[in-house]
Amino acid sequence: MMREKFKHLLGKTRNEITQEIGDGFNFPANEIWTYEVGKTWIGRRIILSIKFKEKKASEIIFFKSFKKC
Repeated sequence: MMREKFKHLLGKTRNEITQEIGDGFNFPANEIWTYEVGKTWIGRRIILSIKFKEKKASEIIFFKSFKKC
């Protein structure tokens, strides 16, 4: 369900993603950007991780953690 909500980001550039969901304290040159997109009922953070390849988003991964991103 969460994956479908962000699937449209694949193939977009860093600038397009920044305009859509913000910079999220990500360094522009990093190959991986992370965003906190929600929380579970016990307080674990749901983290969206976007990997870039050749200046475009190539992979979207979700993971859960109690730590900040």
